[in-house]
Formats: sequence, C-alpha cells, structure tokens
Amino acid sequence: MNAIETSHLSKNYGGKAVLDNVSISIREGEVYGLVGRNGAGKTTLIRCILGLATPSGGEIKINGATSENALNYERQKIGSLIDSPALVMHLSGLDNLKAAALAFGHYDVARLKELMHKVGLNPEERMAVKNYSLGMKQRLAIAIALIGEPRILILDEPVNGLDPAGIFEVRELIQRLNHEEKVTILISSHLLSELGKVANSYGIIEGGRLVKELRSSDLEELCRPYIKVVVGDLKVALNVVVENYHAHDFEILPYNTLALYDLSKDIPTVAQMFAKANVPVINIYKCEGDLESTFISLMGGLGRSDSGEQRDKVFEDLDVRKPKRSDDSKQETHEDTRPLEEEINEPSEANVEEHVEEPIEQNSEETAEQNLEEQAEQNPEEADVEKDAEGGNDEE
Repeated sequence: MNAIETSHLSKNYGGKAVLDNVSISIREGEVYGLVGRNGAGKTTLIRCILGLATPSGGEIKINGATSENALNYERQKIGSLIDSPALVMHLSGLDNLKAAALAFGHYDVARLKELMHKVGLNPEERMAVKNYSLGMKQRLAIAIALIGEPRILILDEPVNGLDPAGIFEVRELIQRLNHEEKVTILISSHLLSELGKVANSYGIIEGGRLVKELRSSDLEELCRPYIKVVVGDLKVALNVVVENYHAHDFEILPYNTLALYDLSKDIPTVAQMFAKANVPVINIYKCEGDLESTFISLMGGLGRSDSGEQRDKVFEDLDVRKPKRSDDSKQETHEDTRPLEEEINEPSEANVEEHVEEPIEQNSEETAEQNLEEQAEQNPEEADVEKDAEGGNDEE
C-alpha cells in the first residue's frame, strides 16, 4: 500500500510552473529520498502534501484518502520538519516539547521524556536550547515532529548545515525510527552521499518535474564504474572524446572533469589518447560507481552526454562537434562513407582540364551560332540589322 501518492501534481506561482505534472508513490514503511537541486521544487511538493500550499492541479492521496476532509484527517497523523526548526531558545529541550505538546493536544510528560531519550537527549538537563549544538537542535525538532506518534514523517533538508557528528546523529535516528518504529519517512536533501545511506527509494526532481523514480536495486545498476579524467583544456579534450566514444559512454562533470564509462580503454590508453592531442591531463584514476555522479547525470548534470538541451549547450558554447550515438552509428557510417566514395571517383585536375577545356574550344563556334539564333527569335529586328551588317562586311 502507498502511504503517499501524487498524480500529475502541479503548482504555479505568478504564472510560473514550480511543479509540473509530478507523480510520485511512497510505499508504506520505506524511506523515500526526494533528490534535487536548490529551487527544483522539493519544498513546494512537501508543502502541497502537508496542505500548506494548494496545488494548481493534480491529485494527492494519503493512505488512500483523496477528499479534502479525509486528507485533513490523515495529515494529522503526519509529523513534519520544514526548513529550520522553530524552537524557543531560552527554554530547555523538555520545556520546548511541553509547549509544542500543549499546542498539539498531546500533553503527556512521560511520553515527552521518552521522546527525548529516543532522539538521544537528556530530559533532565536544564540547559537552554540556545546552547545546543546544531545536531542537538535538529534532533529536538524531530522529537517535536514525533509528538503525535505519526506513522509518516516528512523531513525537509534535515541535515542541512550540520557538522559530520550532527549528520551521523540524525542519520542514526532516522534509521532507528524506520527499522524499529516502522515509520514511513520522506526526506528531501541534496546531500546525496548521506541520503544514499538511509533511503531505499528515490524520486529525482529537476525544474519542477519528476525526472525518475528509483528503488535501491535500480540505483545500484546505474552506479557504473568509470575512469575520471581532470583535463587542462576541456574543449580539446571533448573533441578527443567525441572521436573515440559514443554519446552514452561519457559524461561531463564540474571543474573540467570527464567521466568515461567505456572501460575497454584502460587508463594508459586514455592518457595516451589525450597526450597525442596535447591535452594536459591533471589527474586520471578509476572510480567505482557513486551516487553523486549518478544523481548529477539523472538531473541533467553540466553536460551529461544524453541530457538533451544542457548537453547541446555545452558543446555549442565550446564549439565542439556533438557526439555520435551508438544506435545511429550505422547511419552515420553510411553518411561518412558516401563522400569518400565520391572523392575516390572524382577526376583529377588534369582530367578536368582535358575533359572540360577542350570541348569548350571545339564547340565555341557552334555555341556562338546558337546564341545568335536565340537572340534572333527574341528580337527579330535587331537580328536583321546584324545580318545586313555582316553582309556588308562580306561584300567588302
């Protein structure tokens, strides 16, 4: 059963589509990672699911509920943390929980203390929240989201701005909630390496559109090993790559970096290939498939070899010939061989002079007579005058 489902969801602000035809499905009991750049539409999608923003079109289902009243009822069972946590800084952690519990109508001190232990905080400690670390504040905010014992937890960038220790603490908490409490969790993030450690399903959103939905098994297949090359001249390097690889066999990464997926050419061969073209190779090494490069590819990257407009723009900006695709290789081979055949059958310069200039000399008189006849047909009077003139000249 799907805990959350959207169908062709759209949201417009001022005539601009922030969400465009987004359809996702989050199964009960899974950790769903919503991946996208800043401004891709992740927070807007979450706000629509929570009822904090009204969709311009499409449908939302929460535990099968679709009507407005049923959705509002189901939303009461959702815990959420959007943007930064709203905490009262001069109060202790427990007092912050008490204030939130009173507002939610779930005031139970024993339960609140249990929640603090669950997120790794000491309820007996009277330290003001302003003295908490970022990780402690984030865990306290998650504890507040758990007050109503929700079966669904939605976290928007929960590890944003945290140090490694804080990220580890929040990650451990999310895994424990999912494994032990069986809570369905939706997390939006752009920290791909961390998201890959907790999520088992992914939705990739770019420019307000859902690019792809993946399960962990699908993602593993996409994480192909590759040779990473950092070059000094990207333009010349791309020309070399286009000559030696098909479109799906390479990718353009940030900072003059290329990912080469065709491992039939080993590192010495690749290095020699660039050296022959006088391309400075700053660094070259083999990488196992990683989430970061895979997600960048799926989101369009800086010039993913099969990413359409963005890829084409990179090649146009650098004035580089676009790469060939493997499925078009036969057609391109045919097109490339035809000019070669024509070139082979073309006559040499000597033959051109022999076959072109001589006929012109032989037929020059005939051509002149034909021109006179054509002029005569068009202008009979002028032709008669010319003939009279020629006749006079003959008499002389």
